[in-house]
Amino acid sequence: MPDHQTPIPPVFFAHGAPTLAVRDTPASRFLKSFGKKMHQPRFILILSAHWETEGLKISAPGPLRTYHDFRGFPDELYEISYPASADASAVEEVTSVLKTAGLEPEQDAEWGLDHGAWVPLSLAFPDADIPVIQISLPNNSSPETIYALGAAVAPLAERGVLIAGSGSTTHNLRAIGPDGSQVPDWATGFDAWLDKGLDAGQLNYFDNLEAAPDFRQNHPTEEHLLPLFFPFGAAGEGRKPELLHRSYEYGSISMSYYRFQ
Repeated sequence: MPDHQTPIPPVFFAHGAPTLAVRDTPASRFLKSFGKKMHQPRFILILSAHWETEGLKISAPGPLRTYHDFRGFPDELYEISYPASADASAVEEVTSVLKTAGLEPEQDAEWGLDHGAWVPLSLAFPDADIPVIQISLPNNSSPETIYALGAAVAPLAERGVLIAGSGSTTHNLRAIGPDGSQVPDWATGFDAWLDKGLDAGQLNYFDNLEAAPDFRQNHPTEEHLLPLFFPFGAAGEGRKPELLHRSYEYGSISMSYYRFQ
């Protein structure tokens, strides 16, 4: 594992559908270029919308299985392996900062990496030579609790660790359409609302998600939005994100990528 200490800004990845891993889209091209341009992190700490748990869990040291947590997709997706490992010293470092913040994570050797983690990572860092630790999304989380979780691991960003949230700023699978279809106003409007709050750098903007424009149209459930607050919290109060890329797939799925400077 590299021992450099160059600070690395936290990021948010839209992971889209699993097919992002094999399709040529504006979002997949962005992820491929992102990894090539950035300073190589010591390790990656990623929170995905697809690992919801009772209590807080993190990857146990060792190889991480590529978990194909989806059904009904092309066979080639089930053949993909992203052979990343969780380095023991990295797990110890993450555990230490979490315990300093009063949190007690449980190590999990079963989960590995779900598609919310391995799909964007396989595009950005295809060699799988950077240690990865996945951290779970505890049940009954809120923007406040995930922001606090991000704040707890913030010291790692100063030590050359890439802190990433993986989800989607819009996620209504019942409202998807064919690629190239017109993006609905409720999706672009919600993204605009999010951008305004993130640019203000204040968590209290998000106190009442139900009052956001078309919130339940965009998020029938909240798990895909909550990972956004992980890098937001890791960056700290008042830090404004840079929108690195935005496109839409399947009509209304926002492929938005932020870096929190």
